[in-house]
Amino acid sequence: MNAWLLTWEGTASTVVSDNKIVAIVSSLRSSSVVEDLVDVLYCRTVDSAYDAVRTVNRKKKQRNRELKATFSTMDRIFYGRGPLIFARRVSNLKVVRNEANGTETISWTDPPYLRIEKAGGRPVVADPERHCQIVRRINAPLSKDLHG
Repeated sequence: MNAWLLTWEGTASTVVSDNKIVAIVSSLRSSSVVEDLVDVLYCRTVDSAYDAVRTVNRKKKQRNRELKATFSTMDRIFYGRGPLIFARRVSNLKVVRNEANGTETISWTDPPYLRIEKAGGRPVVADPERHCQIVRRINAPLSKDLHG
């Protein structure tokens, strides 16, 4: 299955396999819809009520300047400050449940990262596609906000 996968990335001790995945979104959604979703998810997780009210009506461009990494692309969105949300279109997304061990393994393929080395040049692979996986507790919600 192809989908947008949103994960927490960074060195914070709170980023563990049980809460690393923020959301899984249809690959049919546009990057601008996913970017808006990432903004909401990030800010609701890290902002206080005061900060949320203060920034809720800021222009999108201003919030992006503050939170969206400059190396983001249409299919790879890096948003926030340590930890940050990494949203990208992935392929081969699968979930395999192991009821005996009480775990589920989520696996996917991250697309290659391309860059243009010379102006007007063709893109070259800077980072090849990667096969990734996370093993987490079975039936655990992606978000633990309501479940403590």
